[in-house]
Amino acid sequence: MIKRNDVYSLVRSFRCAFHGIAYCIINERNMRIHLSAVVLVSFFSYYYGLERLELALLLLCCGLVISAEAINTAIEALVNLGSPAYHPYARIAKDVAAGGVAVTAIAAAIVGLILFLDPQRLSAAAERILCSPLRTGAVAALLFAAVLFIFTPPRRKSRP
Repeated sequence: MIKRNDVYSLVRSFRCAFHGIAYCIINERNMRIHLSAVVLVSFFSYYYGLERLELALLLLCCGLVISAEAINTAIEALVNLGSPAYHPYARIAKDVAAGGVAVTAIAAAIVGLILFLDPQRLSAAAERILCSPLRTGAVAALLFAAVLFIFTPPRRKSRP
């Protein structure tokens, strides 16, 4: 039998997780860059016609990059808490965490290149998008929205 406290605890843990994701999106420009890339790549992959396995691999890579960025943010917060003043070890911890994100993002980009560098499919996808004013406008709107999303700073720093 499911206990009420168990359900409450589960809901609370998901709520905390979503608060953490929201914190990253609001306060971390790199997270906004990664999310914008995910949206743009997802849009393009639809017109490119990725197979199910290719799409699964792409989504796995996107999830890994977003997760790495979230872990990096958590490490930075912990380092700032433990060492508010400059310390060389604090810098090393932050740099190594950021390096982990960079490695993950580079690997995801390489996977993306492998998936999307078929000249015939690339040409067909570009033609599908560019032959329709609605699709071309959607791409332009997505790019404009991504730039705004990435470079518009938060109105206030979210409380930890």
